[in-house]
Amino acid sequence: MYKTLLTIAILGVLILLTSAYYTAPADSRIGYKAPALVLGNNNNGLSPLQQHRGGNILLTFWSSADVESRLSNKHYDSMSRIDGMSFTHVSVNMDRSEGVFNSVVALDSLDRTANFGTSLDAQEVIIKSWRLEDGYHSFLIDAQGTIIAIDPQDNELASLRESIR
Repeated sequence: MYKTLLTIAILGVLILLTSAYYTAPADSRIGYKAPALVLGNNNNGLSPLQQHRGGNILLTFWSSADVESRLSNKHYDSMSRIDGMSFTHVSVNMDRSEGVFNSVVALDSLDRTANFGTSLDAQEVIIKSWRLEDGYHSFLIDAQGTIIAIDPQDNELASLRESIR
């Protein structure tokens, strides 16, 4: 009886180890599957990443209080409007005030359909899962959901455009 239980336990551990080996972990580093993006009560609970699944996505996190991230967001928003660009820009605002978010979107002439606000509860999860403790970043995610660049430069986005043709 002891040998049977031991054999079952060893087989169980082997099954767990092999199944863990084949599942790709989600992480906000290059080469990993992008973590889930849950915005809270906004957008009817549907993630913008789910809406654009199957294509290249440039996901930008920003705040009006962080000038560098705000300027990057505005730049990426402009680039995404250029004909032939092979990515969809999805922008996530981390301001705690919806009024501030709406004002900045209007002031910066951002594409309202590509910019999303977050609930306060969702912000804590996003900061942790996307590793934003030290500042906001942009993530280029390929059609398979893998992060291929962080804070991509214009030439990286242009080369992505050329490789699609």
